[in-house]
Amino acid sequence: MRVTLSHITRLDYNADVIEGIMDVRLGPISDAHQQWVRFELTTNPHATISRYVDGFGNVVHQVGLRRRHRALEVISRGEVDTLLVDPFNTPVQPPAMLSPAEYAENVLPSALVPHDVNLSAMAEPFRPASPEHTFEAIQGLMRLVHHEFVYEQRVTDVSTSVAELIVQRRGVCQDFAHVLIGVCRAIGIPARYVSGYIVNSARGSGASHAWVEAFTPTHGWRGFDATNNLVASTQHVKIATGRDYRDVSPTRGTYRGGAEQRLSVTVSAHPV
Repeated sequence: MRVTLSHITRLDYNADVIEGIMDVRLGPISDAHQQWVRFELTTNPHATISRYVDGFGNVVHQVGLRRRHRALEVISRGEVDTLLVDPFNTPVQPPAMLSPAEYAENVLPSALVPHDVNLSAMAEPFRPASPEHTFEAIQGLMRLVHHEFVYEQRVTDVSTSVAELIVQRRGVCQDFAHVLIGVCRAIGIPARYVSGYIVNSARGSGASHAWVEAFTPTHGWRGFDATNNLVASTQHVKIATGRDYRDVSPTRGTYRGGAEQRLSVTVSAHPV
């Protein structure tokens, strides 16, 4: 499926800002499951843009505007071909096993997904009997999170931890992803946070979306979307991966000046 994407971030200030700098993680990532056809990142007013790759392999654009301004728009547009038609099929070549460092990075606790005995209690009944059953175990964990937690906006924020989520059992796609990561890690399954987009009319479309990639000996890395109870396929476009949301926030920056800031975001993701 070819997907056309637009992501517009606008910052408005109530007084002049002297200087602003921002890290932007809006792609592109090309791999075996998706290939970018076109990608462009522009700003209004014009700012300097440099590019680097972070420690998780994500493309990051650093936007710098070193003159007075009261507003800044960062516009990302592109097209990507999503290729994973049947995520249940095993790859032709068996996946390479994770290195000890890769395994540790994705199975140890992180800032927003700390160790919690409640996670272990939830996950233990789904512990796979053998490595070959890991994929099915993750599907069971995904269904558990999907049915046990209620999708509700404006009850959490980007700093909400898994411990809080287990108590209130409400949140958005970011929260569903953090809980699924936590239960996977609790039984030794490497799992990481994915930021991106989902197309069609699934829950989470029309905005940035989040899901989980978990590693299995049979399939390698595969995406699991607990918000929609879906194994990720052609309707998911991956933008960045990390241990949790803090590693992959779409924009993060700072500015010089005493102004108050207002952020607005407009996202579009549609099949061509």
